[in-house]
Amino acid sequence: MPPQLPEIARAELLRRLAEGRDAALSVVTPNTRMAQSLQRDFDADRLRAGLSTWETPDILPFGAFVARLWEDALYSPRGASVPLLLTPVQEQAAWDEVVRSAHTAAPVFSAPAAAVQCRDAWQLAHAWRIDARRAGSPNEDVAAWLDWSARYERLTRDRGQTDGARLPDVVAKWLDLGSRKPLAVAIAGFDIVNPQMREFLEVLAACGCSLFQVAARARPGKVSRVELTQYKDEITAAASWAHARLAAGGEKPPRIGVVVPDLARSRERVRRTFAAAMNPGHVLGLASPLPFNISLGAPLSEFPLVGDALLVLALAGPEISFDQASRLVRSPFIGGAEAEKEVRARLDAHMRERSAPAIKLDQVLKLAAAARGAKAPLLLDRLAVLRDLRKASLFGARGAADWAKAFSEALKAIGFPGERPLDSAEHQALERWHSLLTEFGSLERVTAKMGYADACQRLARMAREAIFQPEAPDVPVQVLGVLESAGLEFDHLWVMGLTDEAWPLPARANPFLPVRAQRAAGIPQADPGSSLELDRRITAGWKNAAAEVVFSHSRVRDESALAPSPLIASIAATTLELLGVTRLPTLRDAIRSAARIEFLDDARAPAITSPTQRGGTGLFRDQAACPFRGFAHRRVGAKPLETPRFGLDPRDRGNLLHEMLAEVWRGLDTQAVLLRAAPAQLDELLDRSARSAIERVKKKRGDALSGRFERMEHARLMRLAREWLAVERTREDFAVAAIEDKRPMTFGGVTIEARLDRMDVLRKGRAVIDYKTGVCSTGTWLGARPDEPQLPMYVLASDADVTAIAFGQVKTGEMRFWGIAREEDAIPKLKTADKDPSRVAKYRDWDHLVAHWREEIERIGSGFAAGDARVDPKKGPLTCEMCDQHAFCRIAEKGSFGVKKGESEDE
Repeated sequence: MPPQLPEIARAELLRRLAEGRDAALSVVTPNTRMAQSLQRDFDADRLRAGLSTWETPDILPFGAFVARLWEDALYSPRGASVPLLLTPVQEQAAWDEVVRSAHTAAPVFSAPAAAVQCRDAWQLAHAWRIDARRAGSPNEDVAAWLDWSARYERLTRDRGQTDGARLPDVVAKWLDLGSRKPLAVAIAGFDIVNPQMREFLEVLAACGCSLFQVAARARPGKVSRVELTQYKDEITAAASWAHARLAAGGEKPPRIGVVVPDLARSRERVRRTFAAAMNPGHVLGLASPLPFNISLGAPLSEFPLVGDALLVLALAGPEISFDQASRLVRSPFIGGAEAEKEVRARLDAHMRERSAPAIKLDQVLKLAAAARGAKAPLLLDRLAVLRDLRKASLFGARGAADWAKAFSEALKAIGFPGERPLDSAEHQALERWHSLLTEFGSLERVTAKMGYADACQRLARMAREAIFQPEAPDVPVQVLGVLESAGLEFDHLWVMGLTDEAWPLPARANPFLPVRAQRAAGIPQADPGSSLELDRRITAGWKNAAAEVVFSHSRVRDESALAPSPLIASIAATTLELLGVTRLPTLRDAIRSAARIEFLDDARAPAITSPTQRGGTGLFRDQAACPFRGFAHRRVGAKPLETPRFGLDPRDRGNLLHEMLAEVWRGLDTQAVLLRAAPAQLDELLDRSARSAIERVKKKRGDALSGRFERMEHARLMRLAREWLAVERTREDFAVAAIEDKRPMTFGGVTIEARLDRMDVLRKGRAVIDYKTGVCSTGTWLGARPDEPQLPMYVLASDADVTAIAFGQVKTGEMRFWGIAREEDAIPKLKTADKDPSRVAKYRDWDHLVAHWREEIERIGSGFAAGDARVDPKKGPLTCEMCDQHAFCRIAEKGSFGVKKGESEDE
């Protein structure tokens, strides 16, 4: 601040502002938050004076103050010669156009990112009076910026436009020409005054305007330092401290500030921690106000309403990811969402089983129309209207204003923003979205015509760059970033994160301006020296900002040891206990302490009312693995949602192989036919069978089986089938009696319909065979609660004399049979029950083994029928690793059971 400005005390400032228009006093601040703070102080002063109404004082940020003077000049008698002011969005778009259209020696990796840096450099150059052309030989980046800035300046001059970087200079010229200006201006809260602002103030003074500097109140308070283990501990401690100070404030809540230097990065963690400390019930969705406010907003695109609007527009384009399409299907901001919310959730589950990871609008319509039991006619109608609108009007090149109108029509067609009443935050986000569309339409002044995809990308980028925070009532606790805290005063202040690595902030010079020129101009953070000086002043301001000031830092980050910042290292250390900070009870603690624990035996569900059950032999497999899994999967219908994936997964490949071999044996029927078949005949059969299998699987996974991928899969199936048939040739004579045979089976009072891959007629008896593409083991049939009961169930349910069961391991380089038979080598490699190498259990002979199977499978069926739902994984954590019901069965609550290696139970 210029040292010659006379100071005005805070009390005198409020008195002068109370005079209203008669005083003709304007107060200029560095940011909106400081202006709001002064406004609150003035309102409180008027209330203390016993007034109920008063004139609003003229308090505004410097940028808004200059823009108002420009507007006065624009509407003055000589306003025709005043350049038009570009909005920030228009200004950025103009820079983007310049960077894209210019030809540089090296290609620009990202034009939008380069345009942002160029605009920052342009603002710094004007604010700090840097002439990059006179700063010596430029490097490649500076040379590119000089070319771009010259183009930008020429472009805006030819159009009669200016921007925020040059506006103080434009307004200063008009002030000198006699434009309307305030009689007095008070400057409040500035740590730094750049040369451009200093010159502007000098012009104000020269034009007869009285200038004052609002004196900072000396409030030497108690300053202490706290060292904590990790950064998350600092957030928790600050939240507990703020809660304690708020509780001690009584009826008049104190003003509490919490400064978080990296607030932009840790905003969500801070919000969750403070919400849990201030109002634990908030995490349950209880509608109660939170007593804190976080200063930094979030990108507008992160607000669900705006994010879904952008996704609707993207869906009308080439394609979007399935995750985005899934979000739209379940969105509450699309017409009919309230009436169809349950059916749309089922539709989402249906689509997950059939969709590719990327999907188009027409494919969404096709999947939604084909969903059985999940018809959503209102959604289908909305999507169809969007499709028709896209075909009719969302093509070709247009200006920004036309695209803004088209975007509004597309959202209207989809029923945006839905029928559900919007809450306050959503309503404000909707208003901000509408203003963003208006801003987008105003790009017509600075951009050329563009296509739909480019227009959508530009709008999405604008939404990401627009920081938005819904208005909230005045609250006692303010969570701030470093810049937002400048000049503010509190009753209590906590500043966290002040380690030697984080504070002072590292130097960050703009790459498009000569670093030497930035240092010479004194730009803060252009070099370590200027950064240290600025942060030393900010730290001194914090020390005088409240009666109680606490600085905190952590001692560890990851595995690195940290030290306190040298700017606070000399402050006396204290502890949380001496500060009166105690651990606040969590919501879980509160619920447990307030509730009377009731113990219930929930290991048994009601018995089944009908013996016929869906699920095939998988029902018995689930019940054997863990009774609760059988209950959850087969009776409750709890199953995980599928995740669309690229290509085929092992299950898809297994299905293809099963379909292929089934077709092959339908054509061969017996081993004798196989042995007689000529190579050409066999190749024709394999080709036909592979194509038939692919066509069947394509009905569900057509996205993964097309073009080159289909040809590759066809070749794989042909190769595997040839290798497998070579194994089949080595067997004794057999005939295939059944393929994909479906039949009902009843065990323990439970009837299911199962499907068998294949049954062969052998020299003595029959064999049931199940193809596997992975590693096989006969041990999965043996012992208590067999892991794979399918083939044993076929043995028990068959009316024929089954004397062997086998896995056909169809795996490249490891083709063979694994199984157990009444007689050894009934099929190559099969062993008898008494010689089975798995050693899971010992059996005397085949009949003993069959009797054991009957006993175990009957017991499994009886348990399911009786409602056995115990959480009893057969192999402990090994069973749980392959289970998807952890959240339902809560197995982790059994001590350390199921905790993965390297994790603590708290995690």
